[in-house]
Amino acid sequence: MKILSAKQIKQADQHCIDYESISSIELMERSAKKCFNWIIKNLYFLELKKFPFIILAGNGNNGGDGLSLARLLHLQGFKIITYILNVSNFSSKEFLLSKNKIIEKIKIKNIYENDNFPIINKKSYLIDAIFGIGLNRPINKYWKSFIDFINDLKLKSVISIDVPSGLFIEKKNNNIKGIIKSDYTLTFQVPKLPFLLPDYEIFVGNWHLLNIGWKEEFICKMNSKKFLIDKKEICFNKNRKKFSHKGNYGHGFIIGGSYGMIGSVVLSGKASFCCGIGKLSIYIPRCGYQIVQNTILESIVITDKKENFISNIYIPDNINAIGIGMGMGQNYYTIQAFNSFLKLCKKGDPPMIFDADAINILSKNKSNLLKLIPSGTILTPHPKEFKRLFGSWKDDYDKLDMLKNISKKYGIFIVLKGAHTIISTPNEELYFNNTGNAGMATAGSGDVLTGMILGFLSQGYSSKDSCIISVYLHGISGDIAAKKVGMCSLRSTDIINCIAKSFNKI
Repeated sequence: MKILSAKQIKQADQHCIDYESISSIELMERSAKKCFNWIIKNLYFLELKKFPFIILAGNGNNGGDGLSLARLLHLQGFKIITYILNVSNFSSKEFLLSKNKIIEKIKIKNIYENDNFPIINKKSYLIDAIFGIGLNRPINKYWKSFIDFINDLKLKSVISIDVPSGLFIEKKNNNIKGIIKSDYTLTFQVPKLPFLLPDYEIFVGNWHLLNIGWKEEFICKMNSKKFLIDKKEICFNKNRKKFSHKGNYGHGFIIGGSYGMIGSVVLSGKASFCCGIGKLSIYIPRCGYQIVQNTILESIVITDKKENFISNIYIPDNINAIGIGMGMGQNYYTIQAFNSFLKLCKKGDPPMIFDADAINILSKNKSNLLKLIPSGTILTPHPKEFKRLFGSWKDDYDKLDMLKNISKKYGIFIVLKGAHTIISTPNEELYFNNTGNAGMATAGSGDVLTGMILGFLSQGYSSKDSCIISVYLHGISGDIAAKKVGMCSLRSTDIINCIAKSFNKI
């Protein structure tokens, strides 16, 4: 699913209007009806009747959406208090048409700049329709103060239409004052970029996509390098044939583990088998032999000569993909072994995934080692590992630029783990994931993801597809697991146990 600019969103709206031969106000009515249906379906209906809806409508198109929604709520018998915030000297045509439909049915109160703030019942539901996606410059002091006044009320629930008022959708907000803090954001057709960034979580709340009838073929033609991963991006093109054998599904190689950290290798190995790998070899220090042999019966276990850490790294013949770093530690000899391994890597070697301590070792000598990473390699850092390796960022938008530039410079894929895991590609594309939950913030979850990527990479999926499929399925597995055991009790083993069911979901 593409993430579009404000200009592209307006173009898609206009194409929908032209294609269906409808008016812009009719599209506005459709949008309002979608919001109305969501509110009735998802909020407590009986409670909604007890408390008023406060509608805050600007005098642009977003305000028109709000007034249309106010009319629909009024027709169903809800108590409505409507304020028009005259945030501009210009009122859009659609806003005026929507206003004319309700002016004799619903009492409207106007608020102008420098007016006293209204008295609002804290037990109200608030509909925020002040500013829409077109806002691209800071609002003035009065309206900023008005929004801060609304945020301080702690109302029963705040519902923003399309985007929380005051939030830019294409660039960072220099000042987070003056942005509505929403409990729910009901956005139309496509996600907006800040919805996926940690800096704006407190404003967006829980966001929901509402389909207002855009034409898919038109969206497909639009140019974008930012995507929200959905089922359409998940393509399993390695169908199993009747007379196939394990050799048809790849031979993966895991290098990792150290004394006290063998479990990370076990998690990765189990996850790779759950994703269809045909054969898996695991290279570990000797202390992990019995653990791995007894927990992953299907694997081939090879041990280093050292008891508690890896001191030498080599690649057997006929390996299709390599995952390295999980629980590997940063012993002096391990660092030397990794550095030597990296210097021997060359074009044409099996594709690789660097995780955990492989990334941490890179960060210790990045000026010399980064340039040795083969193109197409996948790095799977969490934010602190990413920061150690590539430096800090000023804000989330700066972080996105860093991801794109680094992937392009080194020809690598980066899977930056988080609530919306981001995949960056050498072509400067960014893929945001929208599956998973906070229960997955637990030890070993990243090891499971690396094992899943290895499983697909070994079978011949491209680096890009392996990342996209794995991240999406990893999140679904976590969601299934959370329904079974709850977020607080969720373990990485639970994620592995639900991988098979995640395939069935798609």
